[in-house]
Amino acid sequence: MRYLMGLGNYTAGDDAIGVRVIEYIAEHNLEDGFRAIDMGANSLNLVAYLDPDTTAILAIDATKMGEAPGEVAFFTPNEVQSHKELRGLSTHEGDLLTVLEIAKQAGYPIPPIVIMGIEPKSLQPSMDLTPELGKKIKHYSELAISHLKTMP
Repeated sequence: MRYLMGLGNYTAGDDAIGVRVIEYIAEHNLEDGFRAIDMGANSLNLVAYLDPDTTAILAIDATKMGEAPGEVAFFTPNEVQSHKELRGLSTHEGDLLTVLEIAKQAGYPIPPIVIMGIEPKSLQPSMDLTPELGKKIKHYSELAISHLKTMP
């Protein structure tokens, strides 16, 4: 099974971009050969999908990359380092890269994983995306689906 996963916090402005893209895909019945999963702000949920039947994962998340708001980059977990300071690993505070490392050490099978990072404009408390990201939801959905189809 292939998964397209959206990560993010609905109450933190552009941090919700990953889950908003998943909402769009679900609302428009765009799942075709994959399942769209709303992971919310709990990246620990990823572990439930690390099994021998998972063939690929594309995770969409707000990612500070120093680019213009709304810019997109695709990268693997091995190509980046997290600079997020964690006090620990919990359901309220997690980091996708840390979760993957722990899962790998615990012996979980790790399929090909790509992260679709989208540069946020604002992570301030808000239930809305900024216009720079909000107007591109359809575009981000198309990019994510297209990229997932090219993954091995």
